[in-house]
Amino acid sequence: MHVLIACFVILLSTRSVIPKTLMTPEISGETVGEVRAVADMHQRKAEMARHSDAFIALPGGYGTLEELLEVITWAQLGIHHKPVRVGLLNVDGYYNSLLTFIDKAVEEGFINTSARRIIVLAPTAEELMEKLENYVPYHDRVASKLNWDIAAEIGHLGY
Repeated sequence: MHVLIACFVILLSTRSVIPKTLMTPEISGETVGEVRAVADMHQRKAEMARHSDAFIALPGGYGTLEELLEVITWAQLGIHHKPVRVGLLNVDGYYNSLLTFIDKAVEEGFINTSARRIIVLAPTAEELMEKLENYVPYHDRVASKLNWDIAAEIGHLGY
């Protein structure tokens, strides 16, 4: 109950971006704060990236995992214009298996050790917010931002 209350307080100052197709109450549930409807998932991700200071993943399913990994990849590649904060709210160890997988990928050389630091982890909303507020990116980027700006100008990214 404590985590739910803390998450609700955090959500009051957030912007929800959801595709129009998913706007029915049966799918999206009750909304909190500002809600912006967009055409599709690509536009949703672009809109979230454009307006976000941080990305926080609460326990979720395939969609949460896909978006989480994409944001981490964008941070690693330097696609974002600003320092990216990627937080995992690891309630009751929900993300422990994912973190074990990521640590194994680091051990095997598939993920750079510094890129592992992109993820900020905490078991409570309060602790996660504090860590995100104090986070300073210190991972090596794979590609410079300039490269992505040029690619976006000629339309190869789609975001």
